[in-house]
Amino acid sequence: MNETAKPAWLLGPVREPLDREVSRRIDVLRIVLIGLIVLAHGARGITVRVEATGPVAGWMLEVLNGHVDFVAVPLFFTISGFLFLRKFELSAASYAAMLRRKAVSLLVPYLLFNIGLAAWFYFVGSIEMMGSWGYLVQEGLVTKTLGLGTTPINYPLWFLRDLFVVFALSPALLLFFKEAPGVGLVALFCLWAGINPNPYSYFADFFMFYLGGYLARSRFPLAGVSWWQNWGTIAFVCLTALLAPYRQLGLTDEHVRLFLFKCNLILGLAAFWRLSAIPAVRESRLLHWLARHSFFIYLAHEPTVSILQTRLLAVWKPVGDAQQVAFYWLSGLAVIFFLGALGGLLSRFLPWVYALATGARLPSRGSKAAGASRG
Repeated sequence: MNETAKPAWLLGPVREPLDREVSRRIDVLRIVLIGLIVLAHGARGITVRVEATGPVAGWMLEVLNGHVDFVAVPLFFTISGFLFLRKFELSAASYAAMLRRKAVSLLVPYLLFNIGLAAWFYFVGSIEMMGSWGYLVQEGLVTKTLGLGTTPINYPLWFLRDLFVVFALSPALLLFFKEAPGVGLVALFCLWAGINPNPYSYFADFFMFYLGGYLARSRFPLAGVSWWQNWGTIAFVCLTALLAPYRQLGLTDEHVRLFLFKCNLILGLAAFWRLSAIPAVRESRLLHWLARHSFFIYLAHEPTVSILQTRLLAVWKPVGDAQQVAFYWLSGLAVIFFLGALGGLLSRFLPWVYALATGARLPSRGSKAAGASRG
């Protein structure tokens, strides 16, 4: 019998539907991780804008901003890879269609929120800790708007730029899945851990994205609570406890610290996945409601945090640990809930505007809301 040889890249999708529990855990993790990003970016309110950061507040930021919050971006890439690579079948038509969808869902919001911030600088004025019109002109308006070789105007949106690049180059990852999935995983980890010293880089992006696809393609058990979740959480806590005071303990080898830091990010994936298994977290109506607008919160959070903190600091100078810890949490949570409520109002009363701004599907006539999923 003559059979036509299949191309190496022709790899079928995972046919089973996504487990409902896994889906709900991914849903709550989206808002939990974005919440941590909002809090992390608001830390400048007590590290840069005040005269002195208290020792307790400084230690809190060392643990949260310096270690725990760093897991958010790798986990987002892992979730994206898990959802995308488990289903994507490569062909010229499907690849072109995928790029069109991702251009709408990622690049349109990326450009809108960068251009909108540039317009704010021009017509309204500068935003402390973010920039001004003069700064944009000096750096190059097109360069900063597109984020070419630099952070974009709305700097947290670098994630969308990098995620689009990963999607565009994802066919190369499918070759590994077809021929040598384990080798691909080890090779990408070595590239990330051994070549680029930065925890965030394209090496990290591709490794985490591939890891998500590997978990999906290998049918790795994610539902329930497994031993790897418990031991991964314990290891993450212990290694964080070592790395946070790394230099104070007299440890000076930076190469070792960076390698352990990257390993700790992987352990952090297990720790956050274990967190999502807690019923009070997984089934939280509040978290699921906020998750519906998590992408909008992410898109708009940085200028909102900066403006709110500027206004607060005009009337409240947080002095001492208690006030600084309160300022950190209250300003961050206020932004999260404000933007969540604003997203809800926009999706209800201006669904077309909301859909365009968040890169979601344009609602049909009579629709009350537009989705905001990046999947």
